[in-house]
Amino acid sequence: MNNDTSKTSTAAPLDVKPDLVKRIGNTTFDIHIHFSETSRETFTDKVVRLIENDKDSVTN
Repeated sequence: MNNDTSKTSTAAPLDVKPDLVKRIGNTTFDIHIHFSETSRETFTDKVVRLIENDKDSVTN
């Protein structure tokens, strides 16, 4: 049995509320969303690109 309790996270300042909170089992995930203000790619463009890249990697 593996009792690894290491965690990877970047702590947000205490006064910033999470954008989304998701609880899975005994773990609560506080999710903070950040988008670059200088990006030229829209959210939709990014999602479509990720789907296409994933589709390409599955078929190869």
